[in-house]
Amino acid sequence: MAAAPETTVPETTVPDSTGPDTTGPEAAGAGAPAPGGSPLLSVRDLAVAFRTRDGEVPAVREVSFDLARGEILGLVGESGSGKSTMLTALMRMLPRNAAITSGRVSFDGVELTALRENGMRRLRGDRIGLIPQRPMTSLSPATPVGRQLRWHLDGLDEDGRLRELLAGVGLGAVLDRLDGYPFEFSGGQLQRLLIAVAALGKRPDLLLADEPTTTLDATVQAQVLRLLLELRDRMGLAMVFVTHDLGVISQVSDRIGVMYAGRLVEIAPAGALFDAPRHPYTRALLEAIPGRRRRGEPLKAIPGTVAGANRLPGCPFAPRCAAVVDRCHEENPEVREVGESLVRCHRAEEDR
Repeated sequence: MAAAPETTVPETTVPDSTGPDTTGPEAAGAGAPAPGGSPLLSVRDLAVAFRTRDGEVPAVREVSFDLARGEILGLVGESGSGKSTMLTALMRMLPRNAAITSGRVSFDGVELTALRENGMRRLRGDRIGLIPQRPMTSLSPATPVGRQLRWHLDGLDEDGRLRELLAGVGLGAVLDRLDGYPFEFSGGQLQRLLIAVAALGKRPDLLLADEPTTTLDATVQAQVLRLLLELRDRMGLAMVFVTHDLGVISQVSDRIGVMYAGRLVEIAPAGALFDAPRHPYTRALLEAIPGRRRRGEPLKAIPGTVAGANRLPGCPFAPRCAAVVDRCHEENPEVREVGESLVRCHRAEEDR
């Protein structure tokens, strides 16, 4: 049986999200306009494939959504669902054996898929920030941490801002250790350094956060989430927040997208998704949360595995779905608007 995504809820909660009103179904992407005018980020039918000896392997398929300024879109799903690959594609930083095979990505009116590399370099870091998933391999192992911070923060340490930035992510105690190398810091400390660089140093318009709190304990996790929310509120920062932790994503997201086998199978306002999930995979994830089960009641795992689902005809979740019918194995479901959700499921409109 496949383990469900991690669902530990931090002991210290963060303030409620206070971004723009993006709760209606019209804001949920898949061709719908963002609230309040043109979206900051618009993704249409994005597809990414990896080249292998056995041919192309699809990793992201037909993903569409809009993101408004000041909005936080959370993405959740099992490992292998395509979440991190999608973020890497948005940054145009895919490995050499991967490519965007179709779709459009528009950022503030600029078509990123048609932009030359020099143009992307001017956007990366300055206007589009990325918090990478693996902090231990994201910094140069042969260069002191302080020197790397000066590269990325353009000498902000000279006016005292470096001290302020590090203290803001709980790293005030390491100010006298910045001549050290990355291997001398813990994974949590390195993750917070990367958050300081990506989210606070340049103050980008869009932040792509790839599981930014995975290596942090519950207390520091809540501090970092609060920091990101405060930055959003102060600067109008838009964010795509990827995590396995449903407890975290429920606290920081205006809308939540659920990915499976490279597809965005459901997207809805955070409250609506938790109260009335429409896709069987979304319901299965929520039923696996320990806090939603009665004491003594066994946890409900999702049978099977996501491996290979991206190659199947029809609905990729069909082999693991409790509500499967013959049609699910043959036809790929189209996006349907059901209540406040946009969902890819043949039976989404049924009350189950």
